[in-house]
This record gives sequence, structure tokens and C-alpha cells, in this order.
Amino acid sequence: MQIDVRIQAVYGSAGLRGNLPNLSKLLKDHRYDRVLDEEPSLYQMADVLSRIAKDPAIPEGEKRPVLKMVGRIVEIRDTARELLLARRLDELDKALYRLEDCFKDLEQELD
Repeated sequence: MQIDVRIQAVYGSAGLRGNLPNLSKLLKDHRYDRVLDEEPSLYQMADVLSRIAKDPAIPEGEKRPVLKMVGRIVEIRDTARELLLARRLDELDKALYRLEDCFKDLEQELD
């Protein structure tokens, strides 16, 4: 017998592109198309944002909103990881909602 707890993306029929169009445009404009095709969870997107923040091919001005938000997003993701491992699911749920809120803020900053 096994208990399986995992975090998965739930973007609905609009997908990642429809829910985060400004972030999707940034990803597409800078050849991160594979990310768009895979539609990772916001939890996994924290790593993508870290790569974008360090990507020298993306002009500073275009990634400024990412640079502003990535620290907080990674911090919440790391907290969520610890809560997941500790099976503190109520707190994990709250952390994931905070993560979602950060992505909504990022989306507005990218507008």
C-alpha cells in the first residue's frame, strides 16, 4: 500500500498560456517554448524563473519583474516543499495559494 501526495498544475482549459499570458509571452520571446508545452505547475515554475533571472540573453529591462519576484516565489516554493515532506497539507495548501498570488502579481508586473 502506498500514499501518493503530489503537486500538479491545474490551469483549466485555458492552460498556462491563457492564465499567464504575459509570462507566456516572455517565455516564448526568449525560446522557453518547451516550458509552455510542458505546462509545469507553479511550484515547478519557480525553477524556470530562477533560470530566466540568470539568463544573460534576456535583457535586464524585460526580466526586471522576474528579478523583483523570483526571491519570494522561490522562498514560498521551498516552504511548500518542507510542508509537503512533513505532510502538513493544510499549511501546504495555504503556501500554494500564496505562490499563486505571487504569480498573479508577476503577471501584472509583466503587463
